[in-house]
Amino acid sequence: MKKIIFLIFGLLNFILLEAQELISNSSLSGICYAGAEIKRIFIPPPDKFQQKKGSLRGGSITVQYTGFSTQGQVAVEHAVSILESMLPADTRITVSAKWERIATPGVLGNSMITGFAVGGAIDALYPNVYYPVTLAEKIAGVSLNDDNESDIDLIINNSISWYLGIDGNTPATRFDLVTVVLHELCHGLGFFDSMDLNDSIGWYGVSSVPVIYDKFVENSRAEKLTDTSKYRNFSPELRAELINEELYFAGPLLNQYTSGSRARLYVPSRWDQGSSISHLEEELTNGDENSLMTPFINPGEAIHDPGNFTFSILGDIGWINTRIVHIPIEDTEENISEIELFMTVESDTLYNRDKVGVVYSYDDDFSSADTVYMGSAGTQNSYKTTIGIPSYNSELHYYFFAEDTFSRLYRSPSWYEEAPYTVYIGTDTVKPVIFHSPEEYYLETDDSIHFTAAVIDNIGIDSVYVEYRKNSGPSEFIALPLYLPGIYRTAFKPAPGFLSGGDSIQYRIFAADSAHVSNISVSPENGYFTIKIEEIKEVLTSYSTDFSGGDVDFFNRGFEVMKPSGFNRYGLQTKHPYESPGVNGQSIVYTSMLRHPLKFNESGLLISFNEIVLVEPGEPGSVFGSDDFYDYVIVEATADFGKTWHGLIDGYDSRYNKSMESAYKSSMEGDNSTFVPNESLLLNRKIFYRTTEYFSDGDTLLLRFRIYSDPLANGWGWVIDDLKINLLVDEVEKINSVPSIIYPNPGSGLFRIKTSDGFKSTRYSVFNSSGMCVKEENSEQESEIAVDLSNCPSGLYIILLYHDSNISTFRYSLIK
Repeated sequence: MKKIIFLIFGLLNFILLEAQELISNSSLSGICYAGAEIKRIFIPPPDKFQQKKGSLRGGSITVQYTGFSTQGQVAVEHAVSILESMLPADTRITVSAKWERIATPGVLGNSMITGFAVGGAIDALYPNVYYPVTLAEKIAGVSLNDDNESDIDLIINNSISWYLGIDGNTPATRFDLVTVVLHELCHGLGFFDSMDLNDSIGWYGVSSVPVIYDKFVENSRAEKLTDTSKYRNFSPELRAELINEELYFAGPLLNQYTSGSRARLYVPSRWDQGSSISHLEEELTNGDENSLMTPFINPGEAIHDPGNFTFSILGDIGWINTRIVHIPIEDTEENISEIELFMTVESDTLYNRDKVGVVYSYDDDFSSADTVYMGSAGTQNSYKTTIGIPSYNSELHYYFFAEDTFSRLYRSPSWYEEAPYTVYIGTDTVKPVIFHSPEEYYLETDDSIHFTAAVIDNIGIDSVYVEYRKNSGPSEFIALPLYLPGIYRTAFKPAPGFLSGGDSIQYRIFAADSAHVSNISVSPENGYFTIKIEEIKEVLTSYSTDFSGGDVDFFNRGFEVMKPSGFNRYGLQTKHPYESPGVNGQSIVYTSMLRHPLKFNESGLLISFNEIVLVEPGEPGSVFGSDDFYDYVIVEATADFGKTWHGLIDGYDSRYNKSMESAYKSSMEGDNSTFVPNESLLLNRKIFYRTTEYFSDGDTLLLRFRIYSDPLANGWGWVIDDLKINLLVDEVEKINSVPSIIYPNPGSGLFRIKTSDGFKSTRYSVFNSSGMCVKEENSEQESEIAVDLSNCPSGLYIILLYHDSNISTFRYSLIK
């Protein structure tokens, strides 16, 4: 049984890595404050930097810049190159660096790691703690997210008087950018705690699981704060320790490199989240050369060497690591008398070659176990040993160990007690395990049906296949070939007309292992998975509805057509309140798709509707697509019947209108808004979309409304009413009877539209380059219209003039 549990655990990790999922982080990892006293010192980069300068570096850090000047980027790259020279060669880190204003007084910069991985999943020294993604990737030896995805989000306060040089000659009136970047990047490497408190209790952890730095924090009596036999999490006793002004970081590397010292931590009597405990004590740190990670950087202070204290602490949390690499042995039905075990040790430091070995047992609980020290060939780091098999139908359980020069004992698997390596020698009776998430629906226009399953077995898979049928009709069978290790996938193209709205596909998945007498599993164990086929209606050139006829024209998931409480009219609305997942890293999405495709042409598409948007606002200044934008609503379209969707506009939240944002925030219960609106809050939205790289003249588009919800906070939701969708007839180039002149064009935002030949425009709309309507007014002027866009940013704008039964479009360039 342990064998299959271990295989399941391993496959789930593989699936998570394939899906590039980590436990997301949304809190600051570290803050750097401006000091008040002038301190003109320069600590030059370490010897390693000088030795590696101009040659092959150690680690690799890639920075993605937003808002930095060329000189600012040079300073950041210098800080990065110092850190790279000291990191292990297998380090790969991506940093998102932003040059923007930080509103909190006195903050030079802050940083946030983007995710965590649990130690047991990466074979870390401490299996039951969380490691920041930067360190987790180094320990695991693989990337845990997309290589272009940020591991550290760094923000530098652009309102500070910075010294951007790299020579350390920092004036007494300025702050050294290289120093602050080094400081914040060290936080991003894991130099931060997860501890916090309120008026009555103190606590630590991500969902009560500590981060690796927490494991080394102790008081003057050498009592670890994460030792639950001493201090219960979420307790008044722990709170008292967090502000007792005498806490230390203590670890074996720090002990060795500082001749037995502990590092005194910054613990002010008034708790400062992101600063308390995550820094070294300013006054009691051992010399200026170790002061980079104190809480304050002073004017004139240039510290271009992290120092022994910092790198010893980073080494203790895992940057100096030992990895045991082993390919698990598959079960076998062959009658063998012995089995050979191989493993390799990859270490950033020296390790004791006489203490590399394996512990093995034929009992599930290791009640009777043996230890064998393994031999290597000369100075090689590969080890092997032979274990005897007592009889056929035996199950061997084992784990490896290695001790480094700091007496740290590493084991593999890291969760060796719960899930050791296991190999079974004997007749196989274990059935394969099938993991499968069924599709929820197909459109009748879809040209292929996909089946994907993750399948594992203790001895190996012989075949995986699907039985499917339409509307409980005759069964068909199709094989699922191996796509990736443990992943089986296929797609088939049904005959034309095979999929029709209202039909359903029933199916189940079979897996047979490679035992002499195959063991066969089926998923689901009883019955079939069922996928509904959704109808697509006739193609239209325009569409309008007030939703009084119900939702027959819409395919809804999380939306419905009804009268919201207190409303007199029907509308397309989300659940109220909309749902919010309670687990980091998860999301909930509602969609409503118009079943009528719309013919699109080069004149463009004008979409109008009334709406109320009460969804969680992002952080002030955050833009759509950034991690701190949070929940949003969006209007999207597809030209390939749902294979790829693209936004017709950027997603938006309650901040798009002050009255919406104020309403959302006017009634809060914890993090959630409890405000319930009425029809008076409805506002009109217009979206104008022209041909782009995604949609071209002649395309047939499906439109949908979508709301995205991230964890922890929500509100009333979204309602849409009086929906109108029309193609435009763009006559600006063709009709001479209504010529119009926009002047001055380009301009600074104040311009006039002059018309002639008795033409009278009753109204106009102005759209930005994203298709959002930024201004709309009625005009009673006979021949000239004055427009004011002076409050809008520079860019290209599209102006729609409504006249008779036509709409003319014009371009205007705003330059400030």
